[in-house]
Amino acid sequence: MFAGAFNTIAQALDVYKKAVEVRDRNVANSQDENYVRESPLIQSDLYTGITLQEVRRIQNFNFINLRNEKLSLVSSLEERKEVLSQIESLFQAGKGLEDYVNDFFKAYEDFLKEPTNEGAKSELLSSANALVNAVKSRYKQLTNLSQSLDNVLQKYVRRVNELLKKLYNVNMEITLAYAQSGGKDYRTLLNQRDAYLKELSQYLYVRAQEDELGRVKVITDKGFVLVDFGNAYYTLGVENGRVKYKRDQSDITELLSGGKIKGLIDSRNDINTTLNNLESLVNTLSGLKIPLNGGTEKNVFSVNSSLDIDTFSVNITRNDLDNVDFARATDYAENGLNVWENAKKDVIRLTDYIGSEKKSLESEYDTEKALYDSLERKILERQGVSVDEEFMEIIKLQRTYEAVAKILPRIDELMQTTINMI
Repeated sequence: MFAGAFNTIAQALDVYKKAVEVRDRNVANSQDENYVRESPLIQSDLYTGITLQEVRRIQNFNFINLRNEKLSLVSSLEERKEVLSQIESLFQAGKGLEDYVNDFFKAYEDFLKEPTNEGAKSELLSSANALVNAVKSRYKQLTNLSQSLDNVLQKYVRRVNELLKKLYNVNMEITLAYAQSGGKDYRTLLNQRDAYLKELSQYLYVRAQEDELGRVKVITDKGFVLVDFGNAYYTLGVENGRVKYKRDQSDITELLSGGKIKGLIDSRNDINTTLNNLESLVNTLSGLKIPLNGGTEKNVFSVNSSLDIDTFSVNITRNDLDNVDFARATDYAENGLNVWENAKKDVIRLTDYIGSEKKSLESEYDTEKALYDSLERKILERQGVSVDEEFMEIIKLQRTYEAVAKILPRIDELMQTTINMI
């Protein structure tokens, strides 16, 4: 009888000691945003005594998936917003492209009004060269930005592959830890898993399925398997700026819907749209001519047939301006006004696209970021650690431990009394 009582009390003391250790671990990790609060589940039974049934992780995995989905969208918008700001700065910093266009056409009109004015000739050539340089400078900066995005894309995909490998390895470790501990002691691995999934979601929108052990299967929203529990993992690659699913070399560039990688892809489309608008301006300018004696004419600017802006240049010389046909100057000046209007429309279309996209993006970002922050707060409220609450639980456990411990001397006294009576 006494031996059973001693065993029951010793078991209870061990249970409460382990429960305190769980609460202490919660407090120690209270500043770790990836840590999931644990709660010891203590059960009292007439036959088995006091036992620690399990240490439960206070987590809703569906909530985690929802938070990560929102994080992917926010990361995508943030990445694109940053690139759009860089594009915008190319056309707003210093003298704007519209100013160069207006300066040139004013010089063009002034020259055709006074074809013999030497100052007007010099101003026309000077403003034409300044416009060409402004266009080519922005073209070069845009192409450099596009190339830098390709480098960043390579970097992001490398990190995604590292995270996929880490998740696969965690799945394998969970399998091993489950077998060794009977499913009781691998919660740290689950916290690592959650941290990897969260970081992965910053780069790529994925969905994670959790099995009964806590291992995950990770797939893209279009169904491409990236981590198949403990069976395998499949990496991504980049070829000529396109994202490939290396398992079967599928091009999934247009099938991605979130994360920094999606933001880069959308940013590259923004750059291409801006380049197309810049080419439209060059095409408009290439139609401008001056009348020459002998019934001929000459283009003020030249560009190759494919509108390669690298080939864009001033096509007239001082000799050409000295050889202008005065009789036709007025007609060409009227045509120049039409070209001027079209050029201004090209510039407005270019800058309006950047401005409107950035404004729309900022509005969407603010909304989605607020939703993400709200989800993050709810998750932290549910699975995060409240130090005050943990200390209260520790105090309760310690008092219970002390109360149980006080029973031991009483049983010892009772046992001695019983022995003496014999």
